[in-house]
Amino acid sequence: MNMDRGTVDRALAYVGEWKLTEQDAADKNTNYEICKEFYLQTLLEALSEVPWTGGRKRAKLCPTGLPHLPSPYRFTYDVPFDCARALELRGDHYFIVEGRFIHADAEKVELLYVSNGRVLKPSAIFSAGKPGGIHDMEYITAGPPGTEPDFTIRAGRPRDLKAREPVDLPEAEDYPDYRALEYEPKFYQYVELMLAAKFAVKQSTDLNLHNLLMQEAMLIKNEAVTASGGSHAARQTPKGFWSEDYVRKEKYAHN
Repeated sequence: MNMDRGTVDRALAYVGEWKLTEQDAADKNTNYEICKEFYLQTLLEALSEVPWTGGRKRAKLCPTGLPHLPSPYRFTYDVPFDCARALELRGDHYFIVEGRFIHADAEKVELLYVSNGRVLKPSAIFSAGKPGGIHDMEYITAGPPGTEPDFTIRAGRPRDLKAREPVDLPEAEDYPDYRALEYEPKFYQYVELMLAAKFAVKQSTDLNLHNLLMQEAMLIKNEAVTASGGSHAARQTPKGFWSEDYVRKEKYAHN
């Protein structure tokens, strides 16, 4: 994933700074490094603060094999590695999040969560068996199902290896451990304002500017929380008014 240059440039413009240039990125100068550090930091903070409607995923949770503190709940699960904010379990089961663990009384659960786009790098593990033996050429990968390993192991002597042809490597990304996901426009506006507020502290002497940017960001955050709450309420079965229950009971009483 790379920085969204449009978001970064608009955030810089809020505090009267010049846009990032291709030369800045090529030289990896101070301006570029500051933007790179603040962008990912702000992105992850924004994803964890609000139940955004974009970037959502569902995943079946696996019981943890890691040591954890005892809890009053029957089951403990690992939080998905790319989870920025846990939203709900299928069936609306109650749960709590503690660090990288989810505690619940429900078994075989599926979590709805906001993803931060983090990816696992594939890695290969192999065994040569007994000393002097030839390995069985098997591998497992830590990446998602279907992910190819970084390298292939073949039996043979060093002189049997064929010369490799030069390979064009992909251009390095700003954040190779993350991939870009699609979020709603309000999310990018929130990130833009929060990023500008940080730039205001770092690069501006006008403290009022920081406060104004934070206030605008909070308005967007409140709107997003309200929108998410409304979408969740729409999935629930609405309860009737007390008057409707009263009429229904009277009807059955007379029948």
